[in-house]
Amino acid sequence: MTIFKNNIVKNFSVLTGTNLLIQVFSILSSIRVARQLQPVGYGLFNLVNLQVSIFSIISVYGLRIVVIRHIARNKQDAKKMFVVANQIRLVTTSIALILAACYSQIHSKQSLPPVLLGGLLLLILFQSFWDSMESIAFGFEKMQTSGIINLVLTLVWIAQIYLIPNHLFTVTNVLYAYVLNQGIRTIIYYIWLRQKILLVSPAPTIVGFEEHKILIRQSNFYFILAIFSSVQSQVPILLLQFNSSVEQIGLFNLGNRILSPLQMMLSMLLTALFPMLARLAVVNKPLFAERVKSLLNIIILTGIWGSLCFALFSFDIVRLLYGKAYVTSANVILIQCWFTVLFAIFCTIGTVLSALDKQVLLAKLSIIYGVLAAPFFYFGTQYGATGLAWAFVIAGFVNMTYHWVIFRKLLENRISVFY
Repeated sequence: MTIFKNNIVKNFSVLTGTNLLIQVFSILSSIRVARQLQPVGYGLFNLVNLQVSIFSIISVYGLRIVVIRHIARNKQDAKKMFVVANQIRLVTTSIALILAACYSQIHSKQSLPPVLLGGLLLLILFQSFWDSMESIAFGFEKMQTSGIINLVLTLVWIAQIYLIPNHLFTVTNVLYAYVLNQGIRTIIYYIWLRQKILLVSPAPTIVGFEEHKILIRQSNFYFILAIFSSVQSQVPILLLQFNSSVEQIGLFNLGNRILSPLQMMLSMLLTALFPMLARLAVVNKPLFAERVKSLLNIIILTGIWGSLCFALFSFDIVRLLYGKAYVTSANVILIQCWFTVLFAIFCTIGTVLSALDKQVLLAKLSIIYGVLAAPFFYFGTQYGATGLAWAFVIAGFVNMTYHWVIFRKLLENRISVFY
């Protein structure tokens, strides 16, 4: 059928299919990790991954969307963009590694042991290079390889986890097994990218500092956006370490793990649609607005349906998969379900702003969101994972008000007031 030859359908199908399997398989690995390490050890393992996510924001420096958008419109610049972006990343990743090492020494009583810090730094490095390569491939709308590599290496990761003997099942051993896995998938992806895209792309012209300045200038706003997005999503979880306990991080992230298939489908859908939306935003504004409205219909209906399903079975799922030690996280999941629907709408608004080259406005909105949400997050973390989950929902409702007004205006009011 013709529809299956469409790039968007193909990319979304492959990305969604592989990533859905990845999320299911990841739940299998998390069951063993959570049961073996118990809430405190599982919380520590999640704390390392949380810090990787936060410091990777500095290393990737908002370059991803800018590179994808540029290559979607100018595919002949692939090699030049790869060179320029990685030269910038060399500096930003170095800064990220230094800051991550310094952060671990700020609170000596709650700092990571040196052996775990080493794993953290390696993961930041791998994450930065993976993001660099994926930006080039996604600009060409070649998204299948990323999904396939991640799927295969996820199966390898599960094998690693279940092959570790019980007496050797420690946070350190699990972390370095994960580091090894991330390193292998990064190397494989680079070999594919080099053969399929970089070697067949035109050689770059002389690259001067002007190219770096242009890329940095556009990425600045996405970096600010990422920082304040982190304030909205990741830093609050980090606050649990100080306002509650590391154990609460494990309980909160267990909810994220179970809800990850919903969030994954949203991310893959927006990723697959972005190159098309970026083009329509320039050449056909009315069709652009229609596509966005259809996207909202899909997201809202599937989001509510998925949330209801999770709400009905969350207690049974947690008790069956993770045991009685984690049963309190079921309450967290019930609350997180509904924030996921709000989050999906925010992501759609962000994708529309990016497609319209409104990164300055996007950064400003992110700053306002972070400032307004911070008090809710700080107060919520005083009451552990459940309090933080409520803080996410309340902050989301408060910030949706002005976001929706601006969103409708950008779409020239093609979405009705009562929508």
